[in-house]
Amino acid sequence: MKKIFVTVDLEGIGGIVSTRQAGIVENALYHEARLLMVEEANAVIEGINQAGALAIVGDSHGNQLNMPIERLKGDFLLCCGDDKALSMMDGIDETCSGVIFLGYHARFGTPMSVMDHTYSPSTLRELRINGIPVGEAEINAEVAGYYGVPVLMASGDSTTMAQFKKSFPTIETVEVKRSTGRFSAICLPVDTVRERLREAAEKVTENIEQYGFLYKTEAPITMEYVWNTAAMAEICMFVPGVFRVDERTTAYVCDDYIQAFKLFAVFRRLARSVADKDYL
Repeated sequence: MKKIFVTVDLEGIGGIVSTRQAGIVENALYHEARLLMVEEANAVIEGINQAGALAIVGDSHGNQLNMPIERLKGDFLLCCGDDKALSMMDGIDETCSGVIFLGYHARFGTPMSVMDHTYSPSTLRELRINGIPVGEAEINAEVAGYYGVPVLMASGDSTTMAQFKKSFPTIETVEVKRSTGRFSAICLPVDTVRERLREAAEKVTENIEQYGFLYKTEAPITMEYVWNTAAMAEICMFVPGVFRVDERTTAYVCDDYIQAFKLFAVFRRLARSVADKDYL
């Protein structure tokens, strides 16, 4: 049986436009948002199952404990928990046939995109792989590429989908809302969104060769991190092999992307340890 890995973020889910919905603080809006997240996942699972494949679902937002498993339906496995070695991509391996980015957002600094950021907006201004600015989709697609797994499909706001098409030109995209600001959008009805997601997931699963895009940077891989403060750059220099590019930029070079990806998690934790919300 084919396996399709589905990494599910929250900011790009239909109807989600505010940090109050994104679980920054526990409230009624967040609890409503996580159910919207589950139902979009269910639509994709259904489409994958209809194409005869198993869905490997990765809860990929915040603490990665957003989707109540009893609410998910169909033939699936759920990867969740906040200490996953591969973070948003934990659960993918070379046995998967494709990956779907569900509920994704644009990279930090993208105009007119709902809640644009790159993993950690409180610390990271920009990330570049071999000189190319990337967001969470490209960072995560490199993990898939490491295992030889192509990107098949993505969903999110209109600006994000246009950005993704530049990185993954053959994939299917599902626009769930038209962004009108960083915290606003014109949203489609949920039933319309879910049906489009189901149809798209079934189509790409049945036609992987047509829609699949393998995103993989050849070694050596240079990861450059532009941090919000010089203090964040300074503490990342504690890691052997890291070098300073300028006041707020550090870089690391290696031949193994999974090694670089795991170190990225270490750098984020180090940067957060010296973050001063009052100063920022």
